[in-house]
Amino acid sequence: MDLHAHTVVSDGTLTPADLVLLARRSGLAAVAVTDHDHLGGLAEARAAGEREGVEVVAGVELSVAHPAGDVHLLGYLVDDQDAALLGRLERLRDVRARRAHLIVERLQESGVPLTLEDLAREAPAQGGAVGRPHVARALVRRGLASSIQDAFDRWLADGRPAAVPKEKLGAREAIALVHGAGGVAVLAHPVTLPEDAREPLLRELARLGLDGVEVDYPRHDEALRRRLRALAGELGLVATGGSDFHGANKPDVALGMVDVDHAVLESLRARARGRRA
Repeated sequence: MDLHAHTVVSDGTLTPADLVLLARRSGLAAVAVTDHDHLGGLAEARAAGEREGVEVVAGVELSVAHPAGDVHLLGYLVDDQDAALLGRLERLRDVRARRAHLIVERLQESGVPLTLEDLAREAPAQGGAVGRPHVARALVRRGLASSIQDAFDRWLADGRPAAVPKEKLGAREAIALVHGAGGVAVLAHPVTLPEDAREPLLRELARLGLDGVEVDYPRHDEALRRRLRALAGELGLVATGGSDFHGANKPDVALGMVDVDHAVLESLRARARGRRA
């Protein structure tokens, strides 16, 4: 069971149906579709899941503004028809689109001849969540970067010439949105945060109602996994895991390279039921 995967609805490269097919071929019993700021791939994924015998877990990944750094929360088991969540996600996607256009403008100002038409060829389907990986793919397609990583290293990463800050949710709002839609909130990939910020952040988010933390993750070494698992136990959080699969946008990450036990999903469901009780 892989609880962290993206599709073309955001910044992955597989359709929701192809993601589910790959999950079945990879021997996974379940896969969570966790696109950035979007729930639009779930209907297709569920239909494929019924055909392929793979359980599809409803999910979404949210960016959170915090002094600790680039904080991401995964919302699991959310109601994909919840009006408040859908409305907020739509506004976030509008902001994403404006940011992508500003990135193209910054590139042009730096002498990189990328156009909005180039971006449109790589962007997700109408209403999808556009992001920096789409700009990176456009740069590669035009021969303006040698790889996705090269595009980030030279132009798109924080501090580079075309970097544009992303509008994010507050931690309290993000957790409340997930809970309001009947779901549970999990801190994603703590390894991306400064080492000295991880434990204080986790404790702060736990006080705000966090339900779990992504312990098993490709970039987490064994020492970090042990520490996170111990903190999860101390704080009463569910220890989850996932690969953060993006297809060709992260070629070194395979779907199912983190395969967690089904008991993790049952623990998340129990938390969700408890919140609704």
